[in-house]
Amino acid sequence: MIIIGAVLTLPAIVGTALAIGARSLDATAFEQVFSARPGLALLALVAVGGGLIFLIGLFAYVAVGSSSRLRAERGYGTVGTILACVAVAFFVGTLIPLPVLLPIAQQHPGNPNFVTPGALVLSAVALDAGLIGVLYVRIIHPGVLSWRQIGLVVGPWRVRLLQGVGVGVLTIVGSLLIAAILEHFGVNQNQADLWAGMQGATAPQLLGVYLATAVIAPACEETFFRGYIFTAASRTYGVVPALVLSSLVFAVAHVNLDAFLPILLIGAIFAVTYWKTGSLAPSMIAHFLNNTLFFVLVVFFGSS
Repeated sequence: MIIIGAVLTLPAIVGTALAIGARSLDATAFEQVFSARPGLALLALVAVGGGLIFLIGLFAYVAVGSSSRLRAERGYGTVGTILACVAVAFFVGTLIPLPVLLPIAQQHPGNPNFVTPGALVLSAVALDAGLIGVLYVRIIHPGVLSWRQIGLVVGPWRVRLLQGVGVGVLTIVGSLLIAAILEHFGVNQNQADLWAGMQGATAPQLLGVYLATAVIAPACEETFFRGYIFTAASRTYGVVPALVLSSLVFAVAHVNLDAFLPILLIGAIFAVTYWKTGSLAPSMIAHFLNNTLFFVLVVFFGSS
């Protein structure tokens, strides 16, 4: 079903995009184009149908793979299974806040990235819930890996704290250096644009956003991207391929081309940290520090 959906969707999307051209179209413009060219409406219908088949195939792939421990252990660390789990998690995480995000987008047509504090919290929590939910259903519940096996152990907490702070400083310095180099070549970081709705936010709203983005998100993302993806991929392909795969998926998942390289570096450093320590605690602390700094810079200084 996944292959059939992809075969139906990709040509239809490409054909529609080529026929319409590279221009921004609202709902009225789309209606006018499709009315004038009925063939495009058919292509769009094929794309929608193919997309539905593709999604059903992804969900079935994850669900069937989690139906028993024997099935769950088959290919749990392969690229196909990892990407399927990521896709399902992000679809669920996107679908949940959609009824809230669509009205906001309609109210701010000139800034499609505009989100309110409440919507930002809902989006972050929904995505994290999707990641942990898929991880539990596909990996933890069938008994493929335990929470301890994916790094949810602390050990000597003072050592982990120092490791986390050290790695956090390293990632912050490294990402700032890459951002400066990219800015030199005309690539400016645009993360602050996504936080335009934070202007005028109340103290409880700021606290909610902070907890969602700097506390909950680091814990959930480290558990999924390092705990699951790196662990599973390293057992399947080896440490170096797992490092590359987990870092790439982590960077792509943030859907921010301008910040791709800094996020890729952060993901690689966190993966190495987890590999060397055997615990997710240091990378969670480092992730927390990185996101806290970003929150302070964006909210209180208006920069990224």
